[in-house]
Amino acid sequence: MSRRTRGAGAALAAALLLAASDARAELFSKAYTFKPDTILEVNSEMPGGLRLDSVEFVFPKKDTTEGGTFSVPKVKVSISNLGTSPAKVGVAIAVTDADGRLVGVASGGTKLFPLRADRQIVYTMPVDGVRAELANGTVFRISVEPAP
Repeated sequence: MSRRTRGAGAALAAALLLAASDARAELFSKAYTFKPDTILEVNSEMPGGLRLDSVEFVFPKKDTTEGGTFSVPKVKVSISNLGTSPAKVGVAIAVTDADGRLVGVASGGTKLFPLRADRQIVYTMPVDGVRAELANGTVFRISVEPAP
């Protein structure tokens, strides 16, 4: 086999691999009504054999005086893998108020091990940085992307 033929074959294989990874990274994004301390049952099918089961915004208790990690609002996102192979995901959430101002964000996803087939996982993400007016939120947008 000539060097040119091997080079063309390698280029074709690289292009196919890149195209396959781009097709796999299909983004799910949708907006919902923001309701703190309420589990929103979503049950939306997503690309890659995944399902967004629920989203919950958890606010710290007002009578808690302790600081640190436990005093920040958190978002719990439940995702199921309905596919036949393990999957990694990235999750991003943005909350806006009635005036369209961004009042909170959170992001996270798979850290170490992928979500196995026929399993469910809850990703718990802190709402860092801008969050003073998070309770005034009216809409949140969530995006979930299967990761390579």
